[in-house]
Amino acid sequence: MNLLNKIKMQKKKPDKPPEIPVSWVETSDSVSRYLQFEPDGQLSVKIIDDSRPMLQRMAESFQSKFFPSGYPYSVNEGYLKYTQFRALQHCSSAALSVLSTQSLLFAAGLRPTPAQATAVSWILKDGMQHVGKLICSNLGARMDSEPKRWRILADMLYDLGTGLEVLSPLCPHLFLEVAGLGNFAKGMAVVAARATRLPIYSSFAKEGNLSDLFAKGEAISTLFNVVGLGIGIQLASTICSSLQGKVYLVHHHYQIQGFFFPLLPLFKNSFSV
Repeated sequence: MNLLNKIKMQKKKPDKPPEIPVSWVETSDSVSRYLQFEPDGQLSVKIIDDSRPMLQRMAESFQSKFFPSGYPYSVNEGYLKYTQFRALQHCSSAALSVLSTQSLLFAAGLRPTPAQATAVSWILKDGMQHVGKLICSNLGARMDSEPKRWRILADMLYDLGTGLEVLSPLCPHLFLEVAGLGNFAKGMAVVAARATRLPIYSSFAKEGNLSDLFAKGEAISTLFNVVGLGIGIQLASTICSSLQGKVYLVHHHYQIQGFFFPLLPLFKNSFSV
């Protein structure tokens, strides 16, 4: 048996040498790229020389991180306008969230109640947001048929809730009612915004790149939320340190919204908020 095994091993064909990946260098627009097909068939691209101005390189880096691959050819018309308005909306919402939190804390501190009762009111206030989510989740079927209308309604509800929170120091004795109603509206807004996000992105996907669109959209939202938080902190410590400043900012926010509403009919083929 040992002799037969040795004969079989001698007749066995030698293993094929590993395939050498195909690679080449391309140069265009002052950029040299090294391209290589990996053994698994994937194409890898590495920049080996870039003599473009710094500003141009930063713009391309921003686009690659916050816009889908192949932009603008990989998305449908209207995506840029939608992204611009969405970025501004996230920035302003994040700034107002800082002011609304400051107002809620201020209003809670004005209440002539023990600390334990204030803590219970704060928890009940947060609980109202979950109630709003549960109620709005029952309307999911309607959102499929009219995603644009529900997305606009989501923003209006969120601004209403934030406005109530900002104005809560005006009536600290009604803290639970005002703050709870504000959180109830924001809870409904969160569900409506999340439920309509997928059909909106689906309308922009052009090459089966829905996941890429969704991921880059979330990246832009995160970036401008951080920017808005910084603006909100700055405003809270300067012009909005007084109650009058907070009230003025809320009215100014709604004034800006009223200015942009007439532009909505222009975007019939794409959704913009």
